[in-house]
Amino acid sequence: MKRKFVYITLGTTTILMCFLLVVDLYGQASDISHIAFSSKRDGDYDIYMMDAKGENLQQLTNHPGNEYSPAFSPNGRWMAYVSNQDGKLEIYLMNLKTKESHRLTNGPGHDKNPAWSPDGRWIAFESNRTGMHDIYKIEPSGANLQRLTHKRDNYNPAWSPDSQLIAFAANEANNIDIYVMNADGGKLKRLTRQEQAETVPTWSSNGKQIAFSTGLLGNRDIYIMNADGTNVRRLTHHPAKDGISAWFPKDQLIVFSAEWEENYDIYLIDVDGNRRRRLTHDPAVDRSPTWVPAGFFLSVSPSSKKLITQWSRLKQSAGGKP
Repeated sequence: MKRKFVYITLGTTTILMCFLLVVDLYGQASDISHIAFSSKRDGDYDIYMMDAKGENLQQLTNHPGNEYSPAFSPNGRWMAYVSNQDGKLEIYLMNLKTKESHRLTNGPGHDKNPAWSPDGRWIAFESNRTGMHDIYKIEPSGANLQRLTHKRDNYNPAWSPDSQLIAFAANEANNIDIYVMNADGGKLKRLTRQEQAETVPTWSSNGKQIAFSTGLLGNRDIYIMNADGTNVRRLTHHPAKDGISAWFPKDQLIVFSAEWEENYDIYLIDVDGNRRRRLTHDPAVDRSPTWVPAGFFLSVSPSSKKLITQWSRLKQSAGGKP
């Protein structure tokens, strides 16, 4: 009878602890925001990840070449990135569970700046495989490559939240502006008309606004405009260069790289421009920040270790071995 009670206790405890562990890990994935970025702190560029406080740094790539421009699948299971490990810039995909990578693109020229569509179906990227820079899209399987632009040089594709539009920078008459087109390359529309170059667009999660980097006042800062190109307003005000940015999924924050302290670091700023915070303090260059989807699971969280310890104690109290 005593042994039967022990088995019942162990079984009940096992189910309870498994449930608590899943809940805890889910909370870790959904409640804590993480930022991926590229850094040269090990001599060449690799991709790292940290939480939104600038803590708990993890290195995701460690190849002999340079890796940068991370972009994540919506479910957080895959990361697209750029690497020159095979001699030229190509797009690679990493399985974030196994940390194994394979090459996605293999065309002439250089492929870079991948952007994963929010519906998970496509990866847009920039390539000069025809002699000029154009926007392409490809399925994550490597199938169905499509060229979307056929005129001028085009850079930095960014998907709208509904996966129906792509914003990008285009060089028209030696001036770079932000454009938007349908996901099939149709209905091209110019959004900005400034004398200075506008680059690196990124959408708000509700699709109503676009952030971008520009030198409207003789210095490169982050600006925000409505998705139709109206109501352009300046977000950062600093004499140094502010570069690539990414909008937080809930729209309160923008993460970006900036040369504010004589070195490129990663910063956070409120969308109203009132508060900013420096996240990295390494003497190496930190660049290309982006938000990691909530579906990404950390390998082992501190709280999950605590649950394992509690489970061991419960086993002991129920008569089991540690």
